[in-house]
Amino acid sequence: MTLTILLVSFAVLIFLRVPVAFSMGVSAVLAIVLGGKGLPLELIPQRMYVMIDSSSLLAIPFFILAGELMEQGGLSARMIRFAQSLVGHWRGGLAQVAVLANTIFSALTGSSAAAASAIGSIMIPAMKEKGYPAAFAASINASAASIGPIIPPSIIMVVYGSITGVSVSAMFMAGIVPGLIIAFGLMALNWIYAYRNGWGSEPRQTIGQIIKSFSSSIWALLAPIIIIGGIIGGIFTPTEAGAVAVVYAGLVARFVYHELPMARLKNILSKAAYSTGMVAFIMASAGIFGWLLAVEQVPQTVVSAILSVTDAPGLAILLVIAIVLVIGAVVEVTAAVVLIVPVFYPLGQALGFNDVHFGIILCVALVFGNVTPPVGLLLYITSAISGSRIGQIMRYQWSSLIVLVTALLIVTYSETITLMFTGLLK
Repeated sequence: MTLTILLVSFAVLIFLRVPVAFSMGVSAVLAIVLGGKGLPLELIPQRMYVMIDSSSLLAIPFFILAGELMEQGGLSARMIRFAQSLVGHWRGGLAQVAVLANTIFSALTGSSAAAASAIGSIMIPAMKEKGYPAAFAASINASAASIGPIIPPSIIMVVYGSITGVSVSAMFMAGIVPGLIIAFGLMALNWIYAYRNGWGSEPRQTIGQIIKSFSSSIWALLAPIIIIGGIIGGIFTPTEAGAVAVVYAGLVARFVYHELPMARLKNILSKAAYSTGMVAFIMASAGIFGWLLAVEQVPQTVVSAILSVTDAPGLAILLVIAIVLVIGAVVEVTAAVVLIVPVFYPLGQALGFNDVHFGIILCVALVFGNVTPPVGLLLYITSAISGSRIGQIMRYQWSSLIVLVTALLIVTYSETITLMFTGLLK
């Protein structure tokens, strides 16, 4: 009875487009009150607190604040100029720049929404001005921003690690290859679109111009090197890396680029606090929701059900991916991580998957939720910037989804390739 009330009320609230955090919280309250098990209401705040009572989660507000500082402090604009000097002369030049700039920015913040907003607000108007269809510009920027939760640092990998106890540093290293696969795949897709539609390229930059743009952006480009290099070298933990990123971005924006007046700092802190609070509220609500699923032995039931269909890891993981894709399409990505990891993590262990590899599979699969309706956060961000409707964007988005599917299959069935960088950790 408790499980039925929990799932039915959650489905109804999601259908009514109630925000996912409230949907999970309200359905959990209804299940406790009406479930007939006599569970005390004190469980709600207790389980919500336990969910976010993890020191590793401190990395999330740090990386969110670092992203705001980089966006407002001129680091993102300089990265775009450097990306343009490198790949702007390729066919479909500005689209290629969008992919590369989003990839670099993702390596700074771990947030796809921040990348879509920071890079998209510059690249989408520029692409429209050069004759690219607005819907295509929105699609390619949303798809490129989806690399944010995959390439390190990654907020959802921090969440995965806090739930399972898996090394966040190892997750970060394992995200490098999948992120690059998606980036190169999107660049190849851009080339195909540009060739078919006769889209040109930007003028080739001279060596002098490339050096000048590199010199201008060197402080921004050093950020991911410091973050990832520090983690690989064992100098600091992912949480400490987030703090380092904040200090570094603030100092560079304020004293090197001189684009961070103190008057703007209040707005930056407010936006970062709002984003952090939103993520924390989603996780807290998912905590009580996930606890009720565990009480009702949903993880054990799912494991038994899938293993009853097949115990072959290659086939079983396809069933897992199919379920995750459906959940990711209707539940915000951070909440989806909190919900599915306790359910599927035991299955991954039963099937013999490496814990890090299994986590990367889940993270890549959840990326689809960011770029497909009805949730599709990145689509809505780029839709607002471009002025295109979601239906128009989806005409181009299907091709990008093929790239993501290909990357997901490579990650799923090539553990050696996916984990090739984890051996660098000390």
